[in-house]
Amino acid sequence: MLNTFISAWVTTHPYAAMTASTAASGVYGTVTFFSPTFGGLTNLLLTPLLIYTFSPSSGGHINPLITLATFFARIISFPRAVLYILGQTLGGALAGLALHAAFGDRRITVGGCYIDTAQVPVTSGLVIEFFACLIVVWLCFGVALDPRQARVFGPAVGPWLVGVVVGVVTWGTSFTRTGYIGASRFSVPRGCWWRERGFGVMVEANAMIGVNPARCFGAYVASEFPGYHWIHWVGPLAASVAHGFVYFVDPLWKDPRSKS
Repeated sequence: MLNTFISAWVTTHPYAAMTASTAASGVYGTVTFFSPTFGGLTNLLLTPLLIYTFSPSSGGHINPLITLATFFARIISFPRAVLYILGQTLGGALAGLALHAAFGDRRITVGGCYIDTAQVPVTSGLVIEFFACLIVVWLCFGVALDPRQARVFGPAVGPWLVGVVVGVVTWGTSFTRTGYIGASRFSVPRGCWWRERGFGVMVEANAMIGVNPARCFGAYVASEFPGYHWIHWVGPLAASVAHGFVYFVDPLWKDPRSKS
């Protein structure tokens, strides 16, 4: 709830129509480019600091994307996944009510959860959301959740690598397509190897990137539910299934370096 509130608050602004740049430099000379760039750099630096700071107190699933991914990778059970997602969605809804009370107006947009359907088809937004979620999940497993990588990166380097991927995906999905301001955010849940070594599991991107269904759910509670709100659930679900299929073929707990 708290993370959804603050990440939505720092990217909330009054509604304004988005237009393409007519300058020779295109989008690269506009605030549409520089604002996500600043957000990406902020995420790159802030994400590992959040991991180090909150590792003693935070270890729960706070993002349905990672909960879905860990379920399809057979790390957590179905009942646990359902409880986590219900809690995350409820927390997002409460954060949305708080966001509405704090901003005082429902005519707002939140970075990562808004699509101008007059310029961007919903199917295009779904494709971007799917691949953004897939990249985040794949990299999260690669540097955090897959125990086979523990000896490669270690608990001190892993959080910074996660920060890099958050910053890049946050930045890269926010300015290319006029009318689309970014794919939401994510977290690394209980069970990753750096938590077991005392470095916790919380990873939060708090600028422009929709890879957190609970965050966008809260944003819509604060404003209104658009017709495309479902892509913030279908995209993460599809990405989690695709990623889980790979781990079904190559099980997570089977170390290829072992002789057995």
